[in-house]
Amino acid sequence: MNKLPIAFALFSFEGSKTKKQILEEIAAFSFNNGLVYNKAQLLEELQAREKVGNTMIAESFALPHIESPVIRESGVVLVRSKKGIFWQEAYQAKTILVILLKENETKIMKKGIVSLMRCLAYEENLQFITERSKEEVESFLFRQLHV
Repeated sequence: MNKLPIAFALFSFEGSKTKKQILEEIAAFSFNNGLVYNKAQLLEELQAREKVGNTMIAESFALPHIESPVIRESGVVLVRSKKGIFWQEAYQAKTILVILLKENETKIMKKGIVSLMRCLAYEENLQFITERSKEEVESFLFRQLHV
């Protein structure tokens, strides 16, 4: 398997969590793994992004994404919930794919992220990300990034 040029993590859980708790876990993971300079600021920015507009891109699939100077290393965090999380008003997300992009990322990586986001317009790709193993998703992301 090829190594992703950005950080990748997968969290799965069966219990109930709130959107706020999920965003807090993403911020904590990102800080603890050196992806961001400031955990609280990342959390603020993720919450602000959610207020700007709906990040649900399909039934039960959310795609929060930000580009920020607080991000030290670009990364992708995949969250899966069996029960689902109330994400946007009455909509529940069972899969949340968070893209964290550092402010001065290379043009090649930015193009790769755009390519990745375009492929998410297809239901079969969303289903693949939702159902497959961490290794399979990581390989899929590598192919989409084209870097």
